[in-house]
This record gives sequence, C-alpha cells and structure tokens, in this order.
Amino acid sequence: MTTIRTPAVSPARVFLAFLARDVHVVFRKQLGGLLGRVLVQPLLTVFVFSYVLPSISGGIGGTSGTVLAPGILANSMLFAGLLGVTVPLITELSYPKSIQDRLLTPVPVWAVGVERVVSGAVQSLFAAVLVLPIVTFLHAPGQVPDLSYSNWPLLVLMLLLGSVFSAALGLLLGSVVEPAQVNVLFSIIMIPLMMLGCVYYPWAALGSVRWLQIAVLANPVVYLSEALRAALTPDVPHLSAWVVLLVLLGGTAGVGWFGLRAFHRAVLG
Repeated sequence: MTTIRTPAVSPARVFLAFLARDVHVVFRKQLGGLLGRVLVQPLLTVFVFSYVLPSISGGIGGTSGTVLAPGILANSMLFAGLLGVTVPLITELSYPKSIQDRLLTPVPVWAVGVERVVSGAVQSLFAAVLVLPIVTFLHAPGQVPDLSYSNWPLLVLMLLLGSVFSAALGLLLGSVVEPAQVNVLFSIIMIPLMMLGCVYYPWAALGSVRWLQIAVLANPVVYLSEALRAALTPDVPHLSAWVVLLVLLGGTAGVGWFGLRAFHRAVLG
C-alpha cells in the first residue's frame, strides 16, 4: 500500500499569505475607506489651524504649523494603525467568528495576532506617507512649517515604533471591545486621546496647568507626538527623545503582550 505524503506547509509561508491577503484587501478593495480615514481629519485640521485662522482678518492667529505638523502626523498614524486592526478584528470575532478559518492553518494563535499587528503597522506607515506632505505644504502664506529632516534615522525609528505601537493597541482594543461597544470606543477612548494627546500644542506648553501636564502622560498619543517633534522640530520644546523612545519601546512590548493574551482568550473563549 502506497502512502501519499503531502508536503508540509511552512508556518512562515502561511503568515506571509495572511499578510498579503490583508494588505490586498485594504489597499485594493477598501482603499477608499482607508483614504477617508487617513486624510479627512488631518486635511481639515491643518486647513483650519494653519490656513484659515492665520488668513482671516481680525488678527486671529492659528496654531503654528511647526507645532501642529508632528502632532497631526502622530494622530493620523495612531488612528490608522489602531482602526486598521480594531475594526476588522471586532467583526471577525463576532458571530460566526470568521477568524476561526485562520486558526485551522498550521500557525499558532499568537502568530495570527502578530500578523494583524504587522498589517496595522503597514497601514499606519501608509498614513504617515500621505499626511507628511499635507502638513508640509498646506499652510497660509508666510506660515511654512519649519521641519527638519537632518536627524532622519531618529525620524525613521520613531515612525516604525509608532506604527507598531498603534497596531498593538488596536489588537488589544479589538480583542476586548464588544461589537455593541464600538460607539464607546470612539466617544470615550479615541476623542480624548486626540484632544489631550499634545497634537495641537507641545507637552511643555501645559506647564501652567501642572495637574493636566502630569495627567496626559498616561495618553500614548502624547509620546508619539513628542517623538515626532523631537525628530522633525527639534527647536520646539519637547520631551527628551530618550524618554519617548523608552516609553514607546516599553509601551509596545507591554501593550503587545496584553493584546496577544486578550486575542488568545477572544478566539479560543
């Protein structure tokens, strides 16, 4: 009797196949939604604060483009990566749990979660590529943001860390938020993160409101905003690059670990 042996499937190939499929779905079938998520908020914010307010009469000034640019970039990256993981994950974990199809392949559960993080990080970096020209070139006359690219290794490092962190946070939230609580995710979590994330002002500017300056240190958007200020606008007061680097590294490791544990419970529970 002849035994037919089927070739073993490499877990790495399965992982890459999952990633390729997710990237294909996002950038081919859902590109319009992705562009809407990524572009509308920074376009409106930069247009109002860096163009409309400095241009209208009456002496009303807008937020400096130099201060605003890193914060808008950080905010766009965070929410592109977070939503890129959270929204599809909530859908797949709800009935009838379509994510179970991935668990039948020869990869461990944690690898499925890591693939989601990588996919979200790609979307976060894509948001950075789209938004950086917006914050650079959309401004009122005489309001050109003073952005420096001389320390590009730091910029690249901060972009990579920020993208992975945002996607890891998306994995955690997507694993614990119920479908009926999606509105809560936006109103109670995402809006406060943006408004108190030092997007429109540097962290040092909160010195006159000391209790708030300390409280916002619990907001992850603060560290990504300050990280990009350290890289793009070193002359603007900002948290130490070493501080934000360590926080982003530790935060990514911690959020990723808790996210993978929550993901494991969600798919097997």
